[in-house]
Amino acid sequence: MFLDKVPSVKNTNLSSRVAAFAASLLILFILLLTATEALCFWVPNWWRNEYAKYDTPSNVRGEMSLDDAVHVTEDMLDYCVGRLDTLDDTEAVIDGVSAPFFTDREKQHLSDCRNLFMAGMRARSVSLLLAAGLILYIYVHNKSGTPAVLARGYLKTLAAVLVAAAAIAIIAAIDFTFVFTVFHKIFFNNDLWILYPDKDNLINIMQEDVFADAAIWIAGMWAAACALLGIVSLAVIRSLGRADKGGAKI
Repeated sequence: MFLDKVPSVKNTNLSSRVAAFAASLLILFILLLTATEALCFWVPNWWRNEYAKYDTPSNVRGEMSLDDAVHVTEDMLDYCVGRLDTLDDTEAVIDGVSAPFFTDREKQHLSDCRNLFMAGMRARSVSLLLAAGLILYIYVHNKSGTPAVLARGYLKTLAAVLVAAAAIAIIAAIDFTFVFTVFHKIFFNNDLWILYPDKDNLINIMQEDVFADAAIWIAGMWAAACALLGIVSLAVIRSLGRADKGGAKI
């Protein structure tokens, strides 16, 4: 294999290779969480465009404006990441009457979502520290060979993760509802995520089509970031391979 032809990589000890694999996994995890955050907060007018695309306000029980649909969604997302302490004050005008938008059941479910989001943010911070520690470990044991070890570890880890991601993507393309259901059963220990269109408006604005589009966008941004790091890693490996052939010391 091409990666194993580079002397500085081929002779790497096992502990450094394991550390590179672990650091790469953490980096891929960090990129996934960051892509999710980017979709929720950084892409201008994403929610407004989605709701206009699927005429979401017409799906709500009663007449509701696009502005209000976006407003309650922004409040919901701010609550999930700790920017709002409660959703009790989130109101929307439906059929000309301003009233609290979220039901008690919806707020209980969104409290679970908040816990999940906050746990994800903490996990990302811990992952950054762990990845930095692993990279430092690799540097201590490999010195100038560190770029090659990291590049090789990242490319191999990315290949393995992409196989798993492709399998999930194929299943989601065949039956997104199945993947959606499995996701909720894994991350929630109750049935509060099961909402009813005739009682709960949250499910009427957060349609499955919107969730599917969000998943595609998140996957796309994650894949783009992963590919960029992959190109850099491959360039490092090729550069070091040419240097080794020319007799340069690494």
